[in-house]
Amino acid sequence: MKKTRLKLLLGTVMILAPIPALAQDEANAPETVRMALDRMVISAGTEKVAIDTPQAVSTLDQEDIDQTQATTIGDLLEAMPGVNVQGGVGQLGQGFNIRGMGTAIGDSDNRILLTVDGVTKFYEQYRMGALFTEPELYKRVEVLRGPASSTLYGAGALAGVVNFTTKDASDFLGEGDPLAVRLKAATETNAQARTLSGIVAVQPTEGVELLGSYNYRRTDDYKSGNGDTVAASATQSDSWLVKGRVAIGGNKNHAIWASYQDWISDAPQVYDQISAATGNSLMRRRVHDKTAVLGYVNDFDGSKIFNIEAQVAYSLSKVHQTETTFLGPLAYSDFSYESWQAKVQNSSEFDLGGDWTTFLILGGQWSTQARRNPRVALDGTVTPGAGTHPEGDMDRYGLYGQLEIVWSDKLTIMPGVRVDWTSLKPGATVVGGARLTDDVTDSGVSPKLAALYNFTPWFGLFGSVARTVRMPNVDEIFTRSATRPNNPDLRPEKSDNVELGFTLSFDDMLGKGDRFRAKTTLFQNDVRDLIVNVSAAAGTPYFQNINRSRFKGLEVEAEYGIGGFFARGNASFIDGKNRLTGDYLNTIPANDYRLTLGYADAGTGLSGGWTGEFAERQDKVTPGSFASAGSGLATPGYTVHNLFFAFKPQSGAAKGFEFRIAVDNVFDKQYRRHLSALAAEGQSFKFTVANTF
Repeated sequence: MKKTRLKLLLGTVMILAPIPALAQDEANAPETVRMALDRMVISAGTEKVAIDTPQAVSTLDQEDIDQTQATTIGDLLEAMPGVNVQGGVGQLGQGFNIRGMGTAIGDSDNRILLTVDGVTKFYEQYRMGALFTEPELYKRVEVLRGPASSTLYGAGALAGVVNFTTKDASDFLGEGDPLAVRLKAATETNAQARTLSGIVAVQPTEGVELLGSYNYRRTDDYKSGNGDTVAASATQSDSWLVKGRVAIGGNKNHAIWASYQDWISDAPQVYDQISAATGNSLMRRRVHDKTAVLGYVNDFDGSKIFNIEAQVAYSLSKVHQTETTFLGPLAYSDFSYESWQAKVQNSSEFDLGGDWTTFLILGGQWSTQARRNPRVALDGTVTPGAGTHPEGDMDRYGLYGQLEIVWSDKLTIMPGVRVDWTSLKPGATVVGGARLTDDVTDSGVSPKLAALYNFTPWFGLFGSVARTVRMPNVDEIFTRSATRPNNPDLRPEKSDNVELGFTLSFDDMLGKGDRFRAKTTLFQNDVRDLIVNVSAAAGTPYFQNINRSRFKGLEVEAEYGIGGFFARGNASFIDGKNRLTGDYLNTIPANDYRLTLGYADAGTGLSGGWTGEFAERQDKVTPGSFASAGSGLATPGYTVHNLFFAFKPQSGAAKGFEFRIAVDNVFDKQYRRHLSALAAEGQSFKFTVANTF
């Protein structure tokens, strides 16, 4: 295994290494394509280039999102190093996994924070996914890997944070344009997919921007490489986004903004959206997700002391289930998470003299969340939840601070600390004729220290140490049955994470205008008091602190560009064990590698290329009585090839037009990603046509 890993890693580096034959005379060479590691990162504190961030962070911009032609959010995230989809393959069954932390039943956001325009999203239900939304709504996705990201976003990000940013009117309006319209249609051969999207952006007066968007998406269940139809892979959704921004006093950095997005899926489907294990018994689910935000920003006319960002938000994720006679005499049942949230943050800049500058971020967060599960019988009787899905409320409060000390372009030191408090209140769920009445409170402190030092213009070292605390949630504290009690004495999970890495950045190394960028991260994350749902005898709680786990691994990102040619690759190697028993953890993905080779001609707007996905065999699992595909069963390695082509003129009469073709799984390979419960999609041709007027 080590030899195979070394060979593949060396092969990736060799392919990515600059090729002398590609060198061109500067006068004749076209502009070098964009570098992903040169993009600005906005989620890790003050804005900075990704390669200069002392943390593992990857970004997707609008071009990446469009090129993927994604059906689900998982399609967007799969290509990032250390990030995997876990559980199902459809829009209703996908959970997420970062650096080996996640679960096969889709509630991985217990340790992964998911945010949409700064609003934390959370959903957990047996055999359902973690996030319900539409890829077309977003223009940017940032993934911060590792628990150091907890400082700015909230206790519990033991694995990391995924931030989604919705589109703005300014993304489509040119200078002085009062109106822009974008229409898009897409189709896919395998699942008979149909997608329609429309966007209207308006600037009725200077300083006022409005956007409206609607997305229609329908797909059948797709076929895997061997021609079998994969249940629970279909998609049926409608989504809307309304967003506006009003600048105050002509200052774009002093503004009020608001957004509202609504996502609905209403269709018959199999009960088990994770693995389709319940067979062909259909039920009807109406899944409704809402996110509303009102925000305020004020830079106080360029003040270095005050730069305030504040927002209040409402979030609702609700599943309404009917036609469930195979589950018992129920008319319907609802599963919902409803929350109100608020956040305020101020950024300050202090000039310390010479080349020293300090940035200070201070902020606070509050949220209250209600988990409800009314189950209505045919006679109208309402049962508030069940012992294994109890109702309850959670209040959270957090204060945080992060300092960034910068010396020239050489040194960045980033200490930070966060303090969080939670209060859990049991709901009306009755088990064995009794209700729980006692509230449960917890608190935790999460400090970190990160640093980056550029020894030369082309070589830098970075590292971080962080402790992150995750408090138990409603499900973990209040789950019980007639024979097994709840566990109000659960201790918070504690993560001690260490990271070390280096960066390489070369310009004009083998040819005029060429660029090479690389970032490598080595990490070790020790988690104590891991909360696990265990199978145990009567009289013992479902959720217990029984585990000491260690997650360790290596992530590599590298890219090279000269003229229109580009090569990008990443690799991820992760191991995880229970340190008490020595057993492998069943949430660890296979070692995988991705490589893209392509060419983009800025003059004509033509681009195209090839992407390869390579995964090693993953047999480091711990089989048990509950082992299943995606959790506890070994998977063979695989190689999948994809092709893409785009025509997107940047000037002339055709500017605004876009045409894309992609062929996924060119050779119709039958395979299953290790953490997925179902087979991946077989060969599929994708087509997209769009125009902005």
